[in-house]
Amino acid sequence: MSSVGDVGGPGAAPTASAGSSDDRPVLRVVPSPSPSPDSPSSSDSGITVLTGLHKVRVRLPDESGALARLTAAVAGACGNILSLAVHGQDSRSVVDEMLVGGSLGAEGLEQVVRSAVRTSEPDAVLVVRADPHELVDAPTRALDLLVQARGRTDDGLARGLAALLHADEVISVPGEPAADDERLLALPAPSGNWLLARRGWAPFTVTERARAEAFLRAVDAPSRKAGYEIVLSTGEELTARPATGDEITELDSLLRTCLAGLPDADDTGSDLDWTAADLRSVLVPPGGGCLVVRTDGGALVGLGSALLADELDPTAGAEPVLLVHPLFRGHRLGRWMRRKLVDHLSV
Repeated sequence: MSSVGDVGGPGAAPTASAGSSDDRPVLRVVPSPSPSPDSPSSSDSGITVLTGLHKVRVRLPDESGALARLTAAVAGACGNILSLAVHGQDSRSVVDEMLVGGSLGAEGLEQVVRSAVRTSEPDAVLVVRADPHELVDAPTRALDLLVQARGRTDDGLARGLAALLHADEVISVPGEPAADDERLLALPAPSGNWLLARRGWAPFTVTERARAEAFLRAVDAPSRKAGYEIVLSTGEELTARPATGDEITELDSLLRTCLAGLPDADDTGSDLDWTAADLRSVLVPPGGGCLVVRTDGGALVGLGSALLADELDPTAGAEPVLLVHPLFRGHRLGRWMRRKLVDHLSV
């Protein structure tokens, strides 16, 4: 499957991803050559040139107006805030992370920010040079790294985790290490070892710990089974696969066939009233899953779908909906679908 990775910011261009094992092209941000220190910050056409990109981390009190004062100060110094993320820290403060472009250097930008937040604490304001690749949003970056890390050894996971956390290094150790420093982060690896991240330029936040833990859980999650082979007592072979949502016409036919034999069914079919959207909601239920069963010739003869018991209540459990073609009843196919549907949803 082709992958679209980090995209965003000025100068985006398609290049080959260095981390890809098959050298497939992946979109990456390629910055324009930086102008010399003596170059003007704007061209003759009046378009401002991005002469510097910095990552700014600021510990702010969790109070109304704090962020507004900070952004106003950066804008007043001709800084362009290209991205902003808020990290949870403790009950009294948060950490705001910004990517700021402009002609102001790191020292000047730090002075502006410290003046705005009125603090002299060393770790309250941190400003470092940033890479244009960081302009991609955090979820996209995490998904890109996750795809690259799945199935890798601890060393491969360590590289992915280091990129996700912008850590100086991540090493694998056999036992749980002591991590009593905010610049150390210890996490259990799927192998049973521990991954220890170190970062000198900024302490790890609560939000970053949560991201790292979710990253490792996703890496270790088993792949969903693509399908199942079924052999009936008659020797006939069937296959069950996840529904794609394109089986609307086939499902309509199966529904009418199953309902035609009911005692109250109307021979004219006038009571059978549903829309294509109704059928698609069965095939692609929100928060659930659906398996379709086919014969060796491709005919749809069974369906098992997990629909929300109450669409207005997101906490409501899923209820199975089972359909079996009349010619395939009596083989315990419905019971099999119910069990496999539960297995399918639990992975």
